[in-house]
Parts: sequence; C-alpha cells; structure tokens
Amino acid sequence: MRKRWSRKLSGCIVIELALTAAGFAAGYRAGAAESGSARALVLEDARGNRAVFTQTEFRITGAVADFVAARLLVALDLERPGMLFHWSGTGARPAQPDDLVAAITAAVNALEPAEVRYGHRSLSVATGDRCLGTLGPDGGLASGGCADGVAVTGAIRAAFQMVEPAHGLQKRGETVRSYPVQAIALGRQVTILALSGEAALPEGVNPRGLIFAQFCNASAAPPQDARVRAAVQRVLARVK
Repeated sequence: MRKRWSRKLSGCIVIELALTAAGFAAGYRAGAAESGSARALVLEDARGNRAVFTQTEFRITGAVADFVAARLLVALDLERPGMLFHWSGTGARPAQPDDLVAAITAAVNALEPAEVRYGHRSLSVATGDRCLGTLGPDGGLASGGCADGVAVTGAIRAAFQMVEPAHGLQKRGETVRSYPVQAIALGRQVTILALSGEAALPEGVNPRGLIFAQFCNASAAPPQDARVRAAVQRVLARVK
C-alpha cells in the first residue's frame, strides 16, 4: 500500500509520498504532446508522482496558470507543485489555456517507460531510440535534441510557494503582488528552480545540478528581496 498527502508549511505546499512496503523502483514513465501553441512533457516515477513541464508561445500569467492548474487537478488529479508553466519568452500569441490543458492531458495519456538523463545542464527524456523532449538550461522545453548524460533515478519531489515581498503601508484599494517560487527535483541528480518573469538567479543558490527556469507561472519578475530569497531556499530544502 502507498500513502500520498499534501502539507502546507509556512505557506509552502509540499507533496510527499511514502511507501509502506519496502523497496522503490527507479524507473520513470514519460509522455509528450503538443496542442496548438503549447507543448508538454510529463514524467512519472515508480511511486506515481508526476512532474509536468510545459512551454507556450503565449505569455503565462498567474491567472492562466491558476486556471489550468485547477482544471487539471479536477480532471487528472495533478498537484499544483508538480506543474511548471513556462513561456518561451519570445512568442506573443493570445493566451490559449485550452491548448495547455489538451497538451498535458495527451501527454499523461501517452505515458510509457522512459530513460531520463542529465548532462550539460540539460535534461533529456527518451524511450527506446525516440527522443520525447529536452529541458534546456533555461527551462525551455524542446521536442528533440536528446543528448547523453548521467542517468537520473529516484523519486520526484515538488514544492511551491507564493511569496509576498516586504512592503510599506498600503493605500486604500492597493493590492500587494505575490510571486510564485517553485522547485521540482528528480532523484538526487537534478533540480528545476522556477521563478516568474525575467528573474535573476538569487544569490547563494548553488548552480550544481540546477536548471534555472525563468518566465514561469506568472509574468512579472520578483524583486531582489529577502523574503523571495528565503522562499527560494525553503522550496529547495523541501525537495532535497
């Protein structure tokens, strides 16, 4: 039997999995699909935990990310921390959230045994002699280009937090913007850190085994703020 649960810790959503039976197989299943202006790559570990990597030709806003995440939670039981919504940074098409939903749904339905490798700061996912997709050093998702690297094995772990930077007194009617901070780890070999907008890698983050993805989950970049830096360290610690 296996147990799955979610916890909220200091505003950080963490997905955890525990097996009551001994042993854990290291293999992954993966599926890839495209729909309109969106593409998706889904990974599933032997515990059934999933990571969803996407790329769109339209800007990802917080509203789009929330809408798609809510749809997929209901339809496919996908948890928000494991879904990474990435904009290529160059396309300017009108938002098409239905394309994202369709691409992710098709990728989940296409899951099959796959091999995951990490090398040259990129992630390659292949099944047999067919490349399902690659995740580049900047988090960009491509439908080809698999390369050799170190085999990735182990559980998928994900953490997600909305962080509100420090601010002064607000005027009536003003709202304070919150920024998404996300980390997804695959085994012990690689972690994907995702920040919104054209963010900079926060000081003190070890780049070893790290893919740093910008333009994820919302359109505006977070400020260089102590609370943001603390949130980054927190989500990275949760997925270790």
